[in-house]
Amino acid sequence: MWVKLGTSFGINGHLVTSDINFLRLFGERRQKGLIDIGVLKLEPTANTAWVLANLRAKLPSDVLVISKQEFLDKEKGFWNSSTPVGYVFDLGAVIGFIVGAVIVYQILYSDVSDHLAEYATLKAIGFRDRYLLSVVFTEAMILAAMGFIPGLGISLGFYSITRQATLLPMVMTVGRAIFVLTLTALMCGISAAIAIRKLQSADPADIF
Repeated sequence: MWVKLGTSFGINGHLVTSDINFLRLFGERRQKGLIDIGVLKLEPTANTAWVLANLRAKLPSDVLVISKQEFLDKEKGFWNSSTPVGYVFDLGAVIGFIVGAVIVYQILYSDVSDHLAEYATLKAIGFRDRYLLSVVFTEAMILAAMGFIPGLGISLGFYSITRQATLLPMVMTVGRAIFVLTLTALMCGISAAIAIRKLQSADPADIF
């Protein structure tokens, strides 16, 4: 029987041995017959929910019966919320969001300042603030798309390098990419909302 094993954030490798050797190595801390985790492989046509319900009803209360997906969710929740690894990733995402918002704000603010006369001319000939604001927001969304596309390509490259170097199952999913795109658009939208304050106060009489 072949078993595929890899590294994790806390373990660099695995050692597969028999139960006798396991007790010989860890006999001082283990009792014979004590089981930490067991795996049941069901038939493809089996009703997983029905099997889980029956096992939970028949086994003692100190035995936790969960599905594979529930086990994966518990592991992800542990690493995301109970270890420094999760906090590092979360902090990096927050810092990236703030830094990106500041950079986009500087770009939009500089663009509005450089073309303030043009915006004031549009206001003088009858264009409302709503139209001018839509122009700035459109520019912000263009910046979001221009930043997301190369960023996605670079991220895929780093994912591949990290996966090959560490054997960790790091994969860029469609849901994750959509989530990052949404955050990028939100970041640029917030920056645009701050930058257009100067545009709203533009008075054609003062500029000309």
